[in-house]
Amino acid sequence: MKTVIIGTDVNKKPIWNAVFEDLAATLGFVPRVCKVRRPQTKGKVESGIDFVKDNFLPGRRFLDYGDLNRQTVEWCEKKNRRVHGTTGERPIDRLKRENLKPLPSLDKYQKFLEEPRKVHKDGLLSYDGVRYGVPWQYSGKEVVVREKNGKIEILYDSKVIAVHDKRYRSRSTVFLKDQYKGLKAAEGMFYPRPKAIKLFSLEVERRSLSLYESLAEVTGYDRTGESQTTS
Repeated sequence: MKTVIIGTDVNKKPIWNAVFEDLAATLGFVPRVCKVRRPQTKGKVESGIDFVKDNFLPGRRFLDYGDLNRQTVEWCEKKNRRVHGTTGERPIDRLKRENLKPLPSLDKYQKFLEEPRKVHKDGLLSYDGVRYGVPWQYSGKEVVVREKNGKIEILYDSKVIAVHDKRYRSRSTVFLKDQYKGLKAAEGMFYPRPKAIKLFSLEVERRSLSLYESLAEVTGYDRTGESQTTS
């Protein structure tokens, strides 16, 4: 995946995606590249996926992805406490011997859970298949979306402008309370209004009416505007 590795160098060593490399350094793990179509190098992962696909998903009913995730956690907790047919031990007991490191505080890797999004003209943005609302004043602007403690936080210039409960139903819309408040009163205020510009001032010189009468005689019109014939 390009989100993990973007290629290899002349020595066939992986060239990591810069963001992924930063994540690995932050969490304190060393990634390894496995050969394509060689399950022997990643057998634990491959067999685990098959076990879930064959034993958990068939016939499973759920309301949305949130409900499915909750059912998955419950199912995994039960299965991890059963005695494994091959090892003769419970997976939950073997996990303790892995000596896994605890995750660092959320503040250290929160930036990896943030994604930029652009707010549409209707004051909504799309994240993970769901449309979330923000105050209408941010329409057309780019914001940052992050997940935190089951909430969706939306930030602009590092300031939280909206918070929603995370939704899982695809194509659903979640509006913000008072999302469009003040929109009608401010209609048109976001656009520059035309201004009348005084380009120059014209002062008309006062002249005697006799001058205009003489001009009328030259052009062939009398003071009533009718054409005259001269001899």
